[in-house]
Amino acid sequence: MREKPQKKEFSKLWRPARIPEVELLSASFQQFEFSRHWHDELAIGVIESGAEGLFYRGNNIVVPQHHVVAINPSEVHTGFAGCEQGWRYRMFYFPPEFISGYFDASEKHAEPVINTSLIDNPALFGRLLQCHIALEVPSLNLTQSSLLTLALEHLFTQYGTAKPAHELAGQAQNRTKQVRDYLHDHWQENVSLEALEAVSGLTKYQLIRYFKAHYGLTPHQFLLLLKVQKAKGLLMSGHSCVDTALSCGFFDQSHFTRNFKRAFGVPPKHYLV
Repeated sequence: MREKPQKKEFSKLWRPARIPEVELLSASFQQFEFSRHWHDELAIGVIESGAEGLFYRGNNIVVPQHHVVAINPSEVHTGFAGCEQGWRYRMFYFPPEFISGYFDASEKHAEPVINTSLIDNPALFGRLLQCHIALEVPSLNLTQSSLLTLALEHLFTQYGTAKPAHELAGQAQNRTKQVRDYLHDHWQENVSLEALEAVSGLTKYQLIRYFKAHYGLTPHQFLLLLKVQKAKGLLMSGHSCVDTALSCGFFDQSHFTRNFKRAFGVPPKHYLV
């Protein structure tokens, strides 16, 4: 009888250059099992496919695909395949002081713990997954910081101790206009969220929330649209894809193509062909 081929297992553990305090894991396991252990960090993960089994707080639980798993610091647990095909997942390991510092810089305060280990929330799953991928592939500083801020605020407001802030809507409109103008003036650059905080006087949480409320987009989405709109003009005037990507401040052709197609439905090399 012909043996059924085994799926290849892999794992990648790294620290992104943008936030070296945070460790990231991307892995796929079918046969492998973690022994009992704990992390000093808050572990937050997204199950991309399959299911992960956990022994946690005295019980076996199964985390199915498209769910979020949360393991608080110093909590003993295991990890094993929760179904025959195993599981593919991505993990964040946040040091407690990183979480405290992240929220202390805003108008909120949050303890580095989550009140449930299994979360079924497609919107939160999508934000965490998008953030993790952005921290792995070439992405703008503003994209990485904004996605991380959105994911953490969603996670800790709904499942942690961070509470909705008092709105400052009366002052916000003029400040978000300053941000919009700054992005228009610096559209070719790799603008950081810290630079926008300095321009507006808003915290990163207020900035993203108010900007999206006024313009329907987060600042990093707005900056990417500015870049692809400028790119469209350069392509129309005869510039090559390579020159256009460089002129608009994209990291490489892949980064340029991905965002151009997302905006216009066709890759730049097919534009005007």
